[in-house]
Amino acid sequence: MYPSRVLGGLLVALALTITTGAAKAADPVKSMLVILTSPETETQAMALVLANQAARAGTPVNLLLCGPAGDIALRTPPDAAGKVVTPKGMTVLSLLGGLKAKGGKVDVCAIYLPNRKLGAEALADGIGIAKPPVIAAEMTAPGTRLATF
Repeated sequence: MYPSRVLGGLLVALALTITTGAAKAADPVKSMLVILTSPETETQAMALVLANQAARAGTPVNLLLCGPAGDIALRTPPDAAGKVVTPKGMTVLSLLGGLKAKGGKVDVCAIYLPNRKLGAEALADGIGIAKPPVIAAEMTAPGTRLATF
């Protein structure tokens, strides 16, 4: 009798997990939060291509740049950000500009500037500084899709 109770409990837990997962998958997409930390140009470009596609489809996109990826938000970005990425001949900077033009919100992590001893004036136009409570609320909001690169 004991093994059947354990098995029954496991089946109930599995059913609840599947049902909960299905409900979450059915939540309508209200926004997309992209967290980009990679220093690699190709990874940055792909993240931005996907963010641009989502924005083009009408999904509000918030891009959070942390760590080395935050460098692309500077008034003087690294040379690699202007390097052409094939096959479409785009650059990280052109993709970032395209996202902003589509209404995408772009912020650096709250700790990015202080850890580099920089102020807000070091950021390119249209780039903000994220507020952790706002990002945390967005991360946990129903309908937010999270993508990390």
